[in-house]
Amino acid sequence: MNAGAVHVIDMAAPSTIIRHAARTVVLASVAPMSAFYLALSLFGLTAAICVALAWYYGGVLVRLMRRRPVVGAMLLGAGLMTVRATIAIWTGSAFVFFLQPVAGTIATATSFALTALAGRPMVERLAHDFVPVPPELSHRLRANRFFSYASLMWAVVYGINAAGTVWLLVSSSLSSFMLLKTLLSPVLTGVAIAATYLVLRRTLRREGVHLRWGPAVTV
Repeated sequence: MNAGAVHVIDMAAPSTIIRHAARTVVLASVAPMSAFYLALSLFGLTAAICVALAWYYGGVLVRLMRRRPVVGAMLLGAGLMTVRATIAIWTGSAFVFFLQPVAGTIATATSFALTALAGRPMVERLAHDFVPVPPELSHRLRANRFFSYASLMWAVVYGINAAGTVWLLVSSSLSSFMLLKTLLSPVLTGVAIAATYLVLRRTLRREGVHLRWGPAVTV
């Protein structure tokens, strides 16, 4: 690229990207957890676990039957929930059930870090689940190791999340833990998203790339 030249890459409209990301978050996180907590309050731990498992695997099955790509975040959630369900039902302990996500969070942080160091960052796969990234932009970001840097940053965020979860669980009542945990995760996620966006802007500016936001499209 010539010095001073600006390369333009077309993107979907911000409203389209937000709808796409919001739909993924609802399907992979908000809806199954809401169903879990509702079933927990009405029918107990075992029923709540079964409801959450049914949501995750039902969603995967529906997408496979419709021949649509399975969202990586949903697969990750289904796998983690399966491990949690097996151990929680075996022990019959709600404390153990809520403690288990710490292991899952640590495992996710480790996966982010290891895949980044191996040159195949997991963030790249997950990014396509939440944001429709044009192939040309994806190639440029991969060449500049943006996804590797982002994976390492998200590994740190997940590590902080795990430490905070343990602290809340041992120092708070169950009701307080559920409330504070509900607040902690979105705050950390928001900070990570903002930091990722700032790194993205710096990378694109350095490469002389300008994103041109287009009209709303269906994704």
